[in-house]
Amino acid sequence: MPIAGSVDDRWEVRVIGEQEEQETDNVLHFIEETSTTDVELNLILALATCFLEHLVPVTSSAWQLKELRWKKVSPTLGPEFVTVPTGTLVGAGNAAALPTMNSVVVSKRSAEGGRSKRGRMFLPGIPENATINSHLDTSHAFWLGVVAFVACVAEKFINIGEPLGSDQFALAVYSRKIGGATLPFGGTGFTKVTQLRPDSLIATTRSRKVGRGR
Repeated sequence: MPIAGSVDDRWEVRVIGEQEEQETDNVLHFIEETSTTDVELNLILALATCFLEHLVPVTSSAWQLKELRWKKVSPTLGPEFVTVPTGTLVGAGNAAALPTMNSVVVSKRSAEGGRSKRGRMFLPGIPENATINSHLDTSHAFWLGVVAFVACVAEKFINIGEPLGSDQFALAVYSRKIGGATLPFGGTGFTKVTQLRPDSLIATTRSRKVGRGR
């Protein structure tokens, strides 16, 4: 049964992958700008499309997309739902990958100042042959896929000035310092993202080290 949403609902989405039996999570937040009758179709599967069309084809085959877990986190707390996208979920890139703790960092920027108004997203599954020393090879298919993924997310979920369409969600940064760490989250902790920028310098996500966490 479709899950409906209302204007100003806030949603949390965990994109869960796996590499070397190590879970790799990306936690994203969204503000619902226009009501929808089907959150899964218009937010979750729309986001999954960006992963499936642009990242999975170039990510190392050592990594695979497992599922997306999502729930309303403001103004009230909703139940958690699980969506497993259809299609190819295992990376199609080179099988030799960098360690699980290496990732591509994508900066999330907003129109407001301060550290609490910006964030980062760490993408896993970097093929070894897509790197040159400490950087990603910007001529390699992997980097081009990352750029296309970022453009896909921006096109779907960053709205600056244009008229809002139907079933519209906005990518946001959530600050626990402002909105609180206890669910349901405070609405003031959410800030809309205005720009996504990938960095070719290889980043480290220590929590993803094999045996440590996510």
